[in-house]
Amino acid sequence: MNQVTAIVIDDETNNLDLLVHFINQYCPQLKVVGKAITKDEGVALINKLQPQLLFLDIMLDEGTGFDLLEEVTFTETKVIFVTAFDEFAIKAFKYNAVDYLLKPIEIDQLIVAVNKACDAVANNKFTETQQIQNLYKTVTNNKLPINLIAIPSTEKIDFVKVDDIIYIKSEGRYSIFNLVNNKQIVATKNLGEYETMLDGNTFFRIHNSYLINLTKVTSINKAGGNYCVMENSEQLPIAKRRQDRLHRFLKIK
Repeated sequence: MNQVTAIVIDDETNNLDLLVHFINQYCPQLKVVGKAITKDEGVALINKLQPQLLFLDIMLDEGTGFDLLEEVTFTETKVIFVTAFDEFAIKAFKYNAVDYLLKPIEIDQLIVAVNKACDAVANNKFTETQQIQNLYKTVTNNKLPINLIAIPSTEKIDFVKVDDIIYIKSEGRYSIFNLVNNKQIVATKNLGEYETMLDGNTFFRIHNSYLINLTKVTSINKAGGNYCVMENSEQLPIAKRRQDRLHRFLKIK
């Protein structure tokens, strides 16, 4: 039996080591391939090892587990949240969580959650990325139009002209595409992944929550708190730490 690869992230070393011990002792179908105690370490580890399953604490050293999920570029990992706080349960399931375990961990609940996660991994015959690639091959005869982007949602995959994108907004592990003609598409990939896919000369991350198409900007308001006015009249905030970089990029400073 092939073991499911897993990463464990918790900013308290004792909790992390205890969970790894429980997994090794009671969940032989899993193989722990890495562990981390900080958000940044976790992001790097997930992107490098691309685990099938992630055990994730919600309260981390800097930010939260939700912040971590928004930063990773590899998004096919199943997630089991492990936390001492029950008030985040509803939000956790918005991030496609397989399960939500409260500390102190009970062995029987851990086993149930792991079995559920392994079933979810086994039932994914093709990854989302593979499905998109296969669909591209069918539709385009192995030739990918550079002016199109595939946007997978829960029900279908839309093919959208890149020029029609005004901006993309982060919504947890999802991304909301705001297009011309007031059209929106909710995608099942996070914003970081689209940032790497789209042309960096045209698309700019002005905020942790916003990736904008610079050709759709009508003005930048510097007096009212620094925000971009888009061609659909929406005003999007520019994060302070990104303002200088944006100005240098646009050669306006």
